Amino acid sequence: MSLVLILLVLFLLAGSVLGWVAFLKIRSLTAQLDQLRRTLRAVVDRLDSLQPDAAIKAADHQEKPVSDSAASGSEPEYSRSPGGDVWTGPGRLARPRPASTSRTSTRSRQNPPAWIASVKEQWMIWLGGLSVSLAGIFLVRYSIEQGLLGPAARVTLAVLTGLALHGAAEWLRRHNKGHYNAFAALAGGASIMLYAALLAALLLYQLLPPLVIFVLLAVVSLFTLSLALVHGPVLAILGILGAYVVPLLVDTGSDSIVGLYLYSLIISAAALLLMRHVYRPWLWLGMLAGAVGWWLLSLTTMEAAGYRGYYLAALAYLLLALPRGDWTLHRGEINSDHAGVTRPVILQSLALLVALLPLGLLAETTLANAIYYWSPLVIVLGVAGGSRLSLRWLPAASLVLQLLAWLVRGLEPGNGWRPTALTEIDQHSFLLYAGWMTVLYVLLSGYNYLRDRRSLWVALIVMTPLTWLSLSYLLVTDLSQSIYWGALALILGLVYLGLAFWRLRQSSPIEPAAALLTTTNTVWLIMAGHFAYSLAVAIVVREATLTLALAAQLVSLTWLLQKFRLPGLALLIKAVLAVVVTRLTVNPWLLSYPDDVHWSLWTYGGSTLLAALASRLVGADHNLRKWLEAATLHLLVLTLWAETRYWLYDGNVFALRFELTEFAINTAVWSSLALVYYRRHLAGQLFAGWYRFASRILLGLATFSYGLVLLPLNPAWGGAQVSGTPVFNLLLLAYGFPVIINLLLYRFYDPGFKRYFAYAASFTGFVFINLEIRQLWQGSVNLSLATGNGELYTYTIVWLLVAILALLLGALRSGKQVYQGGMALLLLVVAKIFLVDMADLEGLLRVTAFMGLGLSLLGLAYLYQRFNLANRLGRVNESGSE
Repeated sequence: MSLVLILLVLFLLAGSVLGWVAFLKIRSLTAQLDQLRRTLRAVVDRLDSLQPDAAIKAADHQEKPVSDSAASGSEPEYSRSPGGDVWTGPGRLARPRPASTSRTSTRSRQNPPAWIASVKEQWMIWLGGLSVSLAGIFLVRYSIEQGLLGPAARVTLAVLTGLALHGAAEWLRRHNKGHYNAFAALAGGASIMLYAALLAALLLYQLLPPLVIFVLLAVVSLFTLSLALVHGPVLAILGILGAYVVPLLVDTGSDSIVGLYLYSLIISAAALLLMRHVYRPWLWLGMLAGAVGWWLLSLTTMEAAGYRGYYLAALAYLLLALPRGDWTLHRGEINSDHAGVTRPVILQSLALLVALLPLGLLAETTLANAIYYWSPLVIVLGVAGGSRLSLRWLPAASLVLQLLAWLVRGLEPGNGWRPTALTEIDQHSFLLYAGWMTVLYVLLSGYNYLRDRRSLWVALIVMTPLTWLSLSYLLVTDLSQSIYWGALALILGLVYLGLAFWRLRQSSPIEPAAALLTTTNTVWLIMAGHFAYSLAVAIVVREATLTLALAAQLVSLTWLLQKFRLPGLALLIKAVLAVVVTRLTVNPWLLSYPDDVHWSLWTYGGSTLLAALASRLVGADHNLRKWLEAATLHLLVLTLWAETRYWLYDGNVFALRFELTEFAINTAVWSSLALVYYRRHLAGQLFAGWYRFASRILLGLATFSYGLVLLPLNPAWGGAQVSGTPVFNLLLLAYGFPVIINLLLYRFYDPGFKRYFAYAASFTGFVFINLEIRQLWQGSVNLSLATGNGELYTYTIVWLLVAILALLLGALRSGKQVYQGGMALLLLVVAKIFLVDMADLEGLLRVTAFMGLGLSLLGLAYLYQRFNLANRLGRVNESGSE
């Protein structure tokens, strides 16, 4: 114990000595610095009378002693300003200076940032102030741990020590000309000591009522605030921002999170009040980091449950009200130059608080009172968003984040991360929460709409009930297939659509609505009405019908677009189209359907037909028609895929099987979608890059899948069994379809890939033909079966015919590459005849093989000479290169 006391005393002495050393060193150099300034001022006055350029150079050199202070040992300008502002220095925006010479600009680029220069030049001041602060904190903590004094005596001693240090700092400031950061550091350490003592009195000993302690903390904060205006940024850093760290060093087991919340709010209020007079970005960021940091730390304790929402609401209110005294939050936008606090600073800080909202909801353990916990924050955001244009989207953001938080609470990892119903107790609490939040958002949005008539508030009014109702459908058991809740959604949809048609009848049916606001509001009503209709269908009928109901909206929306020419409807149609396509594309990972009904036919096929009908309703010159046509192609491919799997797997469309049939289907689907996405990228401007990227990914997946079909899953190795039916069997899908899709890709895909698709079509065609020949002769493609003479001769004849066709086609139309491919195949036929057929074929088959080869070669030679195919081939290549 004695050793610890001795070390503590030495620590205090070291901090004090360092502070006094800095003070004496600065004082000894003050006279020299003043003399230099007077000399430079005289030089500047003389140069001003000569020419402007000389004056600029002199002004540039006048500020040079600040950067040269490190070499001379004196402190920078902001550490001592006898007659100026003590807040000049780090945090001050750099004053524009004219570039005098290249040498000057080069030197300025090499100067370190202001805060680094401050640390290098004033490290003794910072270390001394920090030492005094830590000494006070450790003194309080040590007396607590060792029980040296009674609780009242410990707190009293710490308070008296802090006041004495404040008195010493103030006496030194008054009796020394100029400003010294050493005195500011001493005052900052004194404030930290007072904070630590009062916190110990509240959290550990309960010596005084909490109200009295918080009043005293507020007094200390205001006192520190007033001193910071005099002492400058050093006191602000140590006395205000450093106060956030005090509870971490004083705490000895107390879990009074409410007291810590109030303490953090008091410190934050002090920092905000200081920034009403002097704004610094680092001070704002430090205040925000300290306040938010304590909230994040509270996520680990159960005592904070029920108070986190209140804390965020209070902090948001302080951020909005204190910078300029807007206590009712109705004074409108903040001026860009008011106290230096800009609109982006307020917006980004509040956005951070809104982003914390879902974390608080997920951390709540008791949902019964969640209404009271989080309503204040919603009210603050709603009122502020109605009066300040830059904050208008925050209420909507808070609504979306709340919905996501509740959805995450309902996710069950063991169920494929699909939303499941909450427990019965939580269901009741959630319904109360959803109902109250619906009322609250609608009231706030209605009040804001009456004030500024913005369409965003109309969107919140009409969409809030539907979003909470849809979330209730997912998380509450009683809403599943409930006729009453479905009727409620349908009634809401009818009301919205009725209002929309009433507004449309007020304007001309030919021209667009008169005002943009009226048009946007009408579009929101139409959107909400269609969404309510889809929700009613989802609640009442089975899941498979929901997609069809969504697709049916494409027809009604395109009809409204053509009739009333509402510009916002085109975006809504694209959104519905994206939902339908996404839902049907990712169905295997989201939903499950019964096998006893043929749902794939009306869901996939019906959606395809509705999308095609909608594309016909849109004018040929409208860009939306390209979107609808591309989506129709996408849905058609998915329909063929779903129906194929339905019949292959006895109705289980989403069966997971690692076999030839599975990957044959995947190859067909992925390659077809790759082509569809490429064609869609040609049609759309907004997502053209994304469509092209998706096309490349799908093409790679199709190539990988075909590789599996060709090698490990190939029935030639004796794996999968192929039906004995000629041609129309699994080989047609697994090996015949790749030929067709490669030809389509060669014709309609990126021209830069034509060469590769030509090679791919030739290769896949060669594989398919050989497998079909094998299956026709053997009834199977298993290579373990013996190959007969008839099969060998068939290979020769078919290869020869294909080679002749490729040679003629290349010479007459397709060019050199096709011609070379045919020539390579012809050489392969010649090699086969001389190496294989001569040894294995017998009798007339051997005669026929050689006779056919000879006649074919002679015929080709005749055609080559008769029609001058060499020149034709050259002309085809030249036209192709052009």
